[in-house]
Amino acid sequence: MKKIIPVHKLHARSSTGMEMIYFENVKERASLLGAHRDDHYIFIFQEKGESSFMLDFKTLYIDGCAILYVSPGQVHHNVGNKNASGWFLAIDTLLVNEEYRTVFEQYIIINEPLSLDEANASKFKQCVQLVYDRFLRIEEPLSRTIAHSLAQSYIGMIAELYLSQTQFAQKQNTRPIQINSQFRSLLMESFKTIKSPAEYAEKLNISLTYLNEVVKGLTGFPVSYWIHNEIILEAKRLLYYTDLTVKEISFELGFSDHTYFSRLFTKFVGKSAGAFRAIYRA
Repeated sequence: MKKIIPVHKLHARSSTGMEMIYFENVKERASLLGAHRDDHYIFIFQEKGESSFMLDFKTLYIDGCAILYVSPGQVHHNVGNKNASGWFLAIDTLLVNEEYRTVFEQYIIINEPLSLDEANASKFKQCVQLVYDRFLRIEEPLSRTIAHSLAQSYIGMIAELYLSQTQFAQKQNTRPIQINSQFRSLLMESFKTIKSPAEYAEKLNISLTYLNEVVKGLTGFPVSYWIHNEIILEAKRLLYYTDLTVKEISFELGFSDHTYFSRLFTKFVGKSAGAFRAIYRA
């Protein structure tokens, strides 16, 4: 019986803190059995071709030249490719600049592929080739440090691109953006233990009214929505990728009353947890 979603650990594959692969004209289709989480970041630069990718229950289609990132903890798997070519980078979270992590983890609401125009594609290709060339020599003297530094530049370019495409691009230094970022960070850490919007407001030393005003103004949804969204997303992951019972999942998510969790799931998703599992596993 599968009780957990597999977590792929980078250190099991690499002792250098990063792994890089150039893929060319890939045509294979991947199995759902490959669904997993990672304890590290993944950055994909597809130069050409077509790919489909499942990321936390959303199918993403990558057509042509585009960038995609996957954050640690997100459940994902490759669905299929058609003559896809490009670069795959896996890198230890500790090696990702904190400012860049803030963009990926707090500013971006939904990470989707971003298409690159010809000018941007040329810049990314030049940068990623430098990273890849140094990675191939990573065991040589000084090469590991140089590879890490080049990877930071590459990741910084990706963070900049994503940030420029979001509603936050021109508001980065405002107080509401800071509050929303702090809330999202706290939520990701605490959704299993803190369920009350008022508790999040208290933790952030602001009123619930103001927190709701800020979060809804920036995202279109109130604090309670994002709390429930985080809980339900993790519940969906556990329902689909593990064999834990609904009751076990409710306890895993910090609910002492599994019937309340079941009602919440049904209200939020529009179907019961059992029905969701049956439909998605059919």
